[in-house]
Amino acid sequence: MFKTLQHLRWIVVGLAAVVLFDVTIENIAAEEWEVISQLPTKRSAFSTAVVDGKIYLIGGTLFENRKGPFGMSLVEIYDPENNSWRRGADMPTARAKPATTVIDGRIYVMGGYAGIDNRGENFKILKIVEVYDPQTDTWARKQDMSLSRFGFGIGVVKKKIYVMGGKNPFEDPWRLDLVEVYDPASDRWVERANMPTIRSDVETAVVRDTIYVIAGSGWPHDGQGGPKLATIETYQPKTNRWQKKPDLPNLKIAFSTVVVDDKIYLIGGHGGVGFEKYLATVEVYDPETERWDEGPPMPAGNTPFDAAAVNGKIYILGSERENRELSLDVEVLDTGFRAVTATGKLSTRWGELKAQPQSQP
Repeated sequence: MFKTLQHLRWIVVGLAAVVLFDVTIENIAAEEWEVISQLPTKRSAFSTAVVDGKIYLIGGTLFENRKGPFGMSLVEIYDPENNSWRRGADMPTARAKPATTVIDGRIYVMGGYAGIDNRGENFKILKIVEVYDPQTDTWARKQDMSLSRFGFGIGVVKKKIYVMGGKNPFEDPWRLDLVEVYDPASDRWVERANMPTIRSDVETAVVRDTIYVIAGSGWPHDGQGGPKLATIETYQPKTNRWQKKPDLPNLKIAFSTVVVDDKIYLIGGHGGVGFEKYLATVEVYDPETERWDEGPPMPAGNTPFDAAAVNGKIYILGSERENRELSLDVEVLDTGFRAVTATGKLSTRWGELKAQPQSQP
């Protein structure tokens, strides 16, 4: 393990005073992943969101239900600071594979699927949107998406939610290039410019108000779940325009993505001929330089159920491993990045401290 410190001095000009105080940017990096906990419930196909340093696991399907029934209402909350779990209020709509994101401390849950058999009449693709308030532990229904779907990308820019692509196997074509934006303030959906590439099962990341849509499966369908894509495209909400970026250096699927310090981490997944290999790799993309680097590999190849980043640490929350073994392990990697923290006493009357806003994943 290594550790470096950068010591800075900021001046805050107040309404009636000038206050000088120190801040420290701390860089601590671990050399390997560590198992620190286990999921309290044997489930997969859930989604995660981070609010106030806590990780919320929402929905999913029990391990024993590989072939259905699908969908859960369960909400479990992991606190990395004290390595503890607790329950939250159940989601009104049971579902697997929803998409989640956070605005103003509230968790928005969208889409997914639920039912008995993925080929039967009792199986439903969902367009339902619900929001959870961790402060009150309550749920509320919001305006539905225009189409039922799952496997879509999601990202927040300037307090609006962008939903991209996805699939609905009961429609034709059942993979989409549709892009919609949801405004929580008005509870309304509006269509935006379609993605250049039709695809589902994508990963998304938001860096400095730019949405990165990564990999996935394209169209037309090849009968084997593909074609698999290495495509990276970026969307600028301000201009409503798309741009092609260089492809992934290594074609893979079923990986998880998080953003730390404006860098995009691609974790695990399937690769190799026929995508039969479980990957232990961590690839790190710097959007500013368009350069790829390797991060510390995981102890074993896996496809994470989901991943989340809290204060510079990346958490893998369960995974599938060789021979389709399902793991409850919660693993953590310390990237070394720490946010700026103030030290010393501040005046009670102080002016605005201006700093670059952080993009929200």
